[in-house]
Amino acid sequence: IGLKLSDFIDAVEVLKKHEDFWLTHDLSGIPPHLLEKIGWLKGSILLEDTAIDIFKVHTSFINLLASSKQIRGVSSIFVPEYPSLFEKLILKKRADVELVITEEVFNKMLEVINQEVLKKAIKDENFKFKLYTVEENIKAAFTVTDYFLSLGLFHVDGSYDYNRDIISYGREAIEWGMELFEWYLKRAKPIFL
Repeated sequence: IGLKLSDFIDAVEVLKKHEDFWLTHDLSGIPPHLLEKIGWLKGSILLEDTAIDIFKVHTSFINLLASSKQIRGVSSIFVPEYPSLFEKLILKKRADVELVITEEVFNKMLEVINQEVLKKAIKDENFKFKLYTVEENIKAAFTVTDYFLSLGLFHVDGSYDYNRDIISYGREAIEWGMELFEWYLKRAKPIFL
């Protein structure tokens, strides 16, 4: 009972601290068993764009990724500069990267990326890169690395919120993010080019 009470208190803290974020976003991208563990995100911060710095969330995310050695991500959104960023992380920095994306995002990515480079990164054993697709519409975009979790969600109206992300550096939050990644990975199929 004490452990359940502790989990409940942590969950209330997380939900109260960022109440507006949780109330205005679609949580269907988070499975019920991980919603029950939402308290693992205690200590998280809500990173928001401002009128003066409209790219604060985006810039912070890119800076955080640049120092990551292991990257796991799930996304149903496409940002044009991400393919070149991940190309640099995989080919030059030798990061261990696994991505689960929707088929729509994959098709869009093929329009802008050098497909030979993508084939090389997937097939070459010197690179640690795995790409998966899912048919379902994912209602979240998140990245979990060796030292942080970045979670973005869709508004309840169906539009993606580019202006706010939950960021956490806590061990439990990273474990929570890895569990969420594994949940999506079980629903995905690998890409072979």
